[in-house]
Amino acid sequence: MATNERELVLQRELPFGRELIWKAMTEPEHVNRWWGPDGFRNERVSMDFRVGGSWTFDMVAPDGTRYPNHSVFKEITPPSRLVYDHGDGQRIWFEASITLQEAGSGTLLTLRQLYPDQQSRDLVIEKFGAVEGGKQHLAKLEAYLKQNLS
Repeated sequence: MATNERELVLQRELPFGRELIWKAMTEPEHVNRWWGPDGFRNERVSMDFRVGGSWTFDMVAPDGTRYPNHSVFKEITPPSRLVYDHGDGQRIWFEASITLQEAGSGTLLTLRQLYPDQQSRDLVIEKFGAVEGGKQHLAKLEAYLKQNLS
C-alpha cells in the first residue's frame, strides 16, 4: 500500500524559531500544558526524553473520558526532527514524525502519522475527528508559545 494512503499529515507555519518550538514540544513543563485538542488535558504524565525512552499520560476529554497514551521515542534530532511510536501501552497505533523547517519569518511544523493500513487511518479520521483535533492541537501550540515563551 502506498504510504500516502496510510498517512495523516498536518502542517502549520508558526512565527517562532525552531529552538523555541522544540522547547515547547519536548520539555515536560511545557508540552503538558498545551498538548491535545481543545478541552482536553493530560494527567499522570511521565516523560523519559531520550531514544528508547517513553512518554506516558492519560489524555482526559471534557466529559472525563480517559485515553491512555504511550509513546516510545525512536529519533531525536534537535531542533528539527522527532519520531516516536504512539499507542496506548497495549499496541502501537501509528508512527509519528514531527519536523521543524525554517520558513519565511518562522518555522513550518509538519506532523506526520503513519498508520499500519488505510483502514486504521480512516478510522481515526472518521471516529475520532483526527484532522480537526490535529488542527486544534497545533493552534494550541501556537497560542501557548505566544502567551508563555515569546
